[in-house]
Amino acid sequence: MILLALETACYAEASAALLKDGAVLEERKWPMGRQISSLLIPALKEMTAGAKPDLIAVDRGPGSFTGIRTGLAAAQGLALGWNVRVLGVTSFDLYPRVSESGEELLLLNARAGGGYYYELRRGKEREMGYAAEKELAEKFPSVEFYYGECREGLLPKARFAEVRAPGGAAELGRLATEKLAAGEALPPEAVYLHLRAVLPKSAT
Repeated sequence: MILLALETACYAEASAALLKDGAVLEERKWPMGRQISSLLIPALKEMTAGAKPDLIAVDRGPGSFTGIRTGLAAAQGLALGWNVRVLGVTSFDLYPRVSESGEELLLLNARAGGGYYYELRRGKEREMGYAAEKELAEKFPSVEFYYGECREGLLPKARFAEVRAPGGAAELGRLATEKLAAGEALPPEAVYLHLRAVLPKSAT
């Protein structure tokens, strides 16, 4: 199976990878910025050499507002032309759990408003949203572990765990393949978390 993976929701580095049965055939990376929309499609055409993949995987967020839209638009446009399926993986999925019991909080730096995108994990239940840094301790009093793009000491009553996410389109493609094999639903729908709606205009 040939899979094309796109990672443009991140803030630092965008990437695209072509995988065959989980093995990376080619991966390209670019500094994240406004120019990514003009670089992405020509690069993808070169990587696929005119041959359509069986699937396309894309990071649907949360993350860079422009990056999410760029990746999803490219993935859905190519999928329409190639008549292939698009798999959506959230940035949260790239972080493994610390344990299977209790409450855990995954925090991704929102880069605006002094806050974080969060995913509260309770067993198989997941709750996503946005919270300002000053709200975290009061909002999540029963969390046992917290981790992600954050510093130790944010939640005084919880334990900070060193959990890092593998980066890049290649790892996103492998994860999408694993989730597909496990029968998970992978909708290609953006996870914006409405950051612009919850923050003052001056913060965004």
